[in-house]
Amino acid sequence: MTKWSDIQRWALVKACFLLAPHKIPMSGPECESNDFYTIKFNFNDSGRVLVKGIQGYTVSFLAWDKSTNSYNTEGSIEVSEIDLSTVEITHYLHAFYTTYSSVNGFIFHCLTKKDYIKIKCIRAWQKLTQTVFNRFELQSKPRHELLDYLVNCYGIHRKQFGLISLMSDVYSIRSFGHPDKETCKNKLRLYLESLVDSGELVKVANGDFKVTGKAVVTLELFQHEERRHRDSLRSQYIMVALTLCLAMLASIQAGLIKLKPILDLTQ
Repeated sequence: MTKWSDIQRWALVKACFLLAPHKIPMSGPECESNDFYTIKFNFNDSGRVLVKGIQGYTVSFLAWDKSTNSYNTEGSIEVSEIDLSTVEITHYLHAFYTTYSSVNGFIFHCLTKKDYIKIKCIRAWQKLTQTVFNRFELQSKPRHELLDYLVNCYGIHRKQFGLISLMSDVYSIRSFGHPDKETCKNKLRLYLESLVDSGELVKVANGDFKVTGKAVVTLELFQHEERRHRDSLRSQYIMVALTLCLAMLASIQAGLIKLKPILDLTQ
């Protein structure tokens, strides 16, 4: 077993002073205060154990209990008896976490702050992109475009979807930080409820939605009507152009419009 050095003991104590709570929030405002560690190592037949605290050179831990599927079997061990090669330290910072598979890797992190700086840079970039995103209005899709999106993304693969996942897919995850997110979400909910009422969607037991076969029929009817509308507009444009041409020819024939001859043979 590898002997612990003084700096390795210092690193273990540093992590033990900022141990994570039993439940770690990884999203929402609650994760903003995250700045703590979890420490695990192998202990005899108990497998991986979770460090609970340290008192002097004695480490208390919780072993995994298969009957309850949780860490709740208490134990303790001297620092010098811990297998250094099995120690794993995870640092939770805001909504990010970094796992160090060795104490030396954790020491390098403490000395250089490389992962801390990396996470701060990522958060600064995310804040900048969110600020730029918030300057733009969340444009709602027309009903038929939304239905076409639902058929292509969910209906073909027979996938269920919820309002939150749909909003994330349509507008990206940044939409949840947009000041108009509630208005957009409520409008999207109304669209989905209208599609349920008309039969293109059905609501399943858990509150999610599922695309029905009628959605394809509705899309085909809409596309057929769109083609007819475009053909009608094209015919109207052609008739207007022909009418203008005929009117011009009639004006020339009646002498209302006089054109210069191309070749004057009288001179």
